Amino acid sequence: MHRLHDLQRDFSRFICQETQQLPLDIKANGLSVEQRLSIYRNNTRLGLTSALRDVYPVVNCLVGDAFFDWLAADYIKSYPLQAASLLTYGRHFAELIARFEAAQGLPYLADVARLEWLWHEVYHAADAQPLPLSALARIDPAQYAQLAFRLHPTARFIAADYPIERIWASNQPDYQGQECIDLGAGGCHLLLYRPQWQVEIHDLADAEYQLLTLLGSGQALNQAVETVLSDHPDINISHLLQQWLLKGLLTDFYLV
Repeated sequence: MHRLHDLQRDFSRFICQETQQLPLDIKANGLSVEQRLSIYRNNTRLGLTSALRDVYPVVNCLVGDAFFDWLAADYIKSYPLQAASLLTYGRHFAELIARFEAAQGLPYLADVARLEWLWHEVYHAADAQPLPLSALARIDPAQYAQLAFRLHPTARFIAADYPIERIWASNQPDYQGQECIDLGAGGCHLLLYRPQWQVEIHDLADAEYQLLTLLGSGQALNQAVETVLSDHPDINISHLLQQWLLKGLLTDFYLV
């Protein structure tokens, strides 16, 4: 007689297609054990496929329903559900796409998937209040060299070799721009964050992207500025900091 834990484990492995071996101690009742469990397996597959399609609507739009179902089936088998919440399911979809042989003709697809996952993360991340300018005025000038900033907890960054933001935007339901996108036009450096209710995507210049990612990594302001200025001597640091303070991207400061 199997313990309940063992039965649940074997049931989960069969449903998630980790094994084809039927769990013991499950009785037939009008249908065979395999038929009964296949119903659960099929419903689970459909539910997880739907969850992936909800997170990756642009990927689905780019490849079509049938191809997406193929990707999803491989993902479900390769990455069994590990948590009760579906909010974290699909995190590795871009990794699967990157190695999926039939998707190699769409070299930008994995990065589009990465962008969609970041959008999903940003949408569900915690809120934060912007840093008031008055708080900065109270800093002792002698401590400026130790000053570091915290970015909004929703802030995410992604760099890609293709114009994935334009690909993403052109596949939104309300898009009214040009449908033709030049894939050879170059890549992009993107910031995603949610200052209020809506997720925003900003295409950043190289210097701006470098500065914000350095600050986001916890680097002190003077060190980050020194690094950026060595690569981009014409950058206006004061203007950029003021701009992102006003846009609510900087939410706190501390001394290092």
